[in-house]
Amino acid sequence: MRRIRNNILNSIHEQFAENQNHHQALFIQLLIALLVLFGGFGYTYVHTTDSIPYAHTYIQGMYVSNSILITVTLVVLLVLLLLNLIILHLGYAFRRDQTLNMRIRKKELGEEYDDVFGYLYNPSGKGFWSYLPNFYAIFFWIISILQLIVFIGICVKKGLICFSKSPCSLVEFLACFFIIVISYFFYYNTYEKYKRLLSK
Repeated sequence: MRRIRNNILNSIHEQFAENQNHHQALFIQLLIALLVLFGGFGYTYVHTTDSIPYAHTYIQGMYVSNSILITVTLVVLLVLLLLNLIILHLGYAFRRDQTLNMRIRKKELGEEYDDVFGYLYNPSGKGFWSYLPNFYAIFFWIISILQLIVFIGICVKKGLICFSKSPCSLVEFLACFFIIVISYFFYYNTYEKYKRLLSK
């Protein structure tokens, strides 16, 4: 029995170390992806002018039309959505594994579980705003705020919201809005999965 308990205690240290290494690697990968993404978006945003006819999709000198900016924005928001979906998946997987480990430890340690772990490593009792582990929650909300900043940025761009000559750009603009909404929908959906996990 003591050997099983020691193995359980050792596993928590190994799991903690693996999670920390994974967080550091993920942080670097996400940071690089965001830098590349916003480098391209920023260049396009700065080099967009309303002096080029809206419907033209070619590059004139160093500048592009508003229709190209909307297309680039759509791509940026889709990539940010993908990053958010990956973060939600990883955050939910972390809580799922944490729940499984907690159940195994409680079974093996019995009444001693609370003495050893207390409220630590307990995935239950998390609310809507806190069900993701802190590391993943920070990234999710940063990316969500970046989505809003990008969308607001194109809304205030001179001459951009004038779709009479380019109905395709209107469709892309509406798609940009719905992509932001989809991020929050998946956040809610993942929260519901988390609640179902705890109720099993």
